Amino acid sequence: MQHSFIIKIYAMKKRIILLSLSFISLFTASYAKNDNGKIPEAVTAQFSHDFSLIGNVRWEKIDFYYKASFVQQGITLFAFYTEDADYMGSANYILSNRLPVSLAFSIKKNYAGYWITDLFTYSNKDRSGYVVTLENADQEIMLKTDGNQHWCLYKSVKKS
Repeated sequence: MQHSFIIKIYAMKKRIILLSLSFISLFTASYAKNDNGKIPEAVTAQFSHDFSLIGNVRWEKIDFYYKASFVQQGITLFAFYTEDADYMGSANYILSNRLPVSLAFSIKKNYAGYWITDLFTYSNKDRSGYVVTLENADQEIMLKTDGNQHWCLYKSVKKS
C-alpha cells in the first residue's frame, strides 16, 4: 500500500516539473518578441495591442517595414508594420482549394501550363484579396486581386 503511495507522489512530482518546464518555455517564447533589440518597442507594443494572447512571435525587418510571424488559433499569420508602428495589414497562406471558384477557374483556364508555388490571402484597413505565384519551366508570375473578382498581373519574371 505504501509502495503505491510513493509511486503516486513520484508521478505527481514528475507532472509538476513537466508543467513548470512547459510554462517557462511558453512564457519565454511569448516575450521573445524583440529579436535582440532590433525591433522598436513601439512596433512590438502596437502588435501586442492588435493581437492579444500571442506567443512565439518571430520578427523580421524587411526594407522599410517589420513582419511578425505568429500562430493564432492554429493558423500561421503574418502582420506588417511600418517603422512608425502603423499597422499595414496581415496575411496567411492558404491551399488552392480555399480560393473562390471564379478565381480558381480563371487560373485553370488562363495558366494551364503553370503550377501554384505560393498562395495567400491578405487584408489591410482598405481591402482584402489574394496573391498567387505561378511557375512553369520558363517563367514565374505573380497575380493579385482585390476581393473575389479578377486576377491582375502584379509581377512577371523570366527564368534564366
